[in-house]
Amino acid sequence: MISFWLRLPVVEMLAALVFVFGAVAICLVLLSFVLPTSPAIRSFRGVVAPFVGSVAVMFAILLGFLASDIWGRQQRAAATVRLEAENLQTLTGLAAAFGLPPEPLGAAVRGYARAVISKEWPSMQHGDSAPAAEEALDRLLKTIARLDYSGPGNGELQRLLLDGGVAVSNARNARLSLSRDESEELKWLLVLALGITCQISVALVHLESMKPQIAALALWTTSLVFVLGLLALYDAPFASPLAVSPDPIAQVLLQPAAVKAVPQPAG
Repeated sequence: MISFWLRLPVVEMLAALVFVFGAVAICLVLLSFVLPTSPAIRSFRGVVAPFVGSVAVMFAILLGFLASDIWGRQQRAAATVRLEAENLQTLTGLAAAFGLPPEPLGAAVRGYARAVISKEWPSMQHGDSAPAAEEALDRLLKTIARLDYSGPGNGELQRLLLDGGVAVSNARNARLSLSRDESEELKWLLVLALGITCQISVALVHLESMKPQIAALALWTTSLVFVLGLLALYDAPFASPLAVSPDPIAQVLLQPAAVKAVPQPAG
């Protein structure tokens, strides 16, 4: 249920939050002052205002744990994308430093970057990979293995390039793993349940008059929607509208085209 809600389009996701918490707030007001249950409910008058703080503290602690998980996953996703781009740039940089021709390695690197940006990035919004990116990675690794390493000192270059290719593959696997990772449903359920509990506690300390209760519930409900909505938008690091950007990998498309082989000194 939580996974389905988190993968809804932004407007529908936020509308679901507004509907649930708004409906709870309206029901609390009706139960307290309009419906036949109001005398029984209002018999609980006398609950002091500081009572809300005890429930809010528990809500804040659990919300902090959930937010820490979400922000941590977002940061790891961004770091993984930067690492993948750096490894791609390292491949072309090593080839240039050792005097290898910029092609075909440059073409393989650019082909992989294009496949990741155009094919795999949209698929990651749903936690999927792209066969085109897998094929481009395979071509890149095969290109590295087939390069001419007959020049002096190129044995070390071969090892470095192969290590770089494996690093690109590992970074891609980590990126895909993060795109499929989700917050624990139990944490989300507990946060949502405690949010409703806080609404009930706010209603309990405002049983003397309807207008103060409406004002307090409206303020608390609006705050809940804002905070939980923001966390929900960040929950999937590669899903719109706050997805991790592929810009670091896009920069790789500019790098290989400008790489020129470094001329070897004469004699």
